[in-house]
Amino acid sequence: MLDQDESQGLILLRNGIAKVRRFNSEGQEDVLSLLGPGDVCGEMAVLNNGRRSADVVSVTSCDAVFLRVAPFRELLHSEPRLSLAMARLEARRLQDLNCRFTLRGGDATTRLLATLCELARRTRLGADSFSTIPPLPHRELACLSGLARETTSRILSKLRQRGIIEEVEGGGLKIVNREALHQRQLL
Repeated sequence: MLDQDESQGLILLRNGIAKVRRFNSEGQEDVLSLLGPGDVCGEMAVLNNGRRSADVVSVTSCDAVFLRVAPFRELLHSEPRLSLAMARLEARRLQDLNCRFTLRGGDATTRLLATLCELARRTRLGADSFSTIPPLPHRELACLSGLARETTSRILSKLRQRGIIEEVEGGGLKIVNREALHQRQLL
């Protein structure tokens, strides 16, 4: 399995969106986190001297830089600021995972809206929940939200009808109703 490969280094995402995933015992894909520009992946295996615990798969077209293990470890030992940045990264990842875990108990609309907000924020550095979301297939949105594709399609239609989201040129989506996010405590 890919997620048991020994780490050769870590990846810095320059642009695009990627997902960190694992497969559960039933063979279903579980998305652990989303990554965007400026995010790093593969760091846990490098820091733990071990094997990778998950796969990283691009959701959109991505541009990335590969950092080999040995030079990165040397930098960690010689640059305390980098070590602190890695600790902050891990803390943020844990917060993101906690949020994703908490949302799993929420209703389908809230889960999908939370995913759309996160995708919007991950599109570029400085983006917010109201940034344009790149065009993604409904099956990918469903997987990211932990929903069935049919449920995702139905909810997207309802969100469009209620004026909460709208399609933008090129097929992407945009959340346009700030109040709807406040009501669901997503802002």
